[in-house]
Amino acid sequence: MKQLEAEGRNATPEEQAALARYVGWGGIPEAFDERKADWSKEFTELKELLTDEEYKAARASTTNAHYTSIEVIKAMYKGLDKLGFKGGRMLEPSSGVGNFVGAMPADMTSKVKSWTMVELDNITGMIAKYLYPQNDVSIEGFEKAIIPDNFMDAAIGNVPFGNYPIVDRAFPKKVTSAIHNYFFAKSLNKVRPGGIV
Repeated sequence: MKQLEAEGRNATPEEQAALARYVGWGGIPEAFDERKADWSKEFTELKELLTDEEYKAARASTTNAHYTSIEVIKAMYKGLDKLGFKGGRMLEPSSGVGNFVGAMPADMTSKVKSWTMVELDNITGMIAKYLYPQNDVSIEGFEKAIIPDNFMDAAIGNVPFGNYPIVDRAFPKKVTSAIHNYFFAKSLNKVRPGGIV
């Protein structure tokens, strides 16, 4: 990703295949713990490769950067089909690198007018942009994403779960007190009546 940024170009198919293997930091928080002697090589490498801001964001993402397996995504698409998905505008409010876009069945892909993907982590969001340059990828918190209400035809994804709050004055505190409740509520607002979340 850093090389693509430096060279100001799109990823080749081979580079996209490498970028698609990125799974985030949720499974390896040890890489950010300088006290873990058996992770010292990785700790040092990350400190050298990432800017201070990127490093802090990557370390902070370890609590909920757990990306969804392709098997689970495929099962979710079977459910979406059974719920009557006919196509249209898609929203992925916590997209990671875009596994939900990449694993969408071909017969559904042809029905999609557009994808709006939102990802908080800069590195992950940049990878999503290189993997899916034709899609609208916003690198920001879902609470800051400007998406019209009643606009999307469907929202799909694996939102972050946790009993910690999000600040968004458009929603009552009982909704914003747990991040997963907030993601569901805002997604419902963004999907049109009769759409699917």
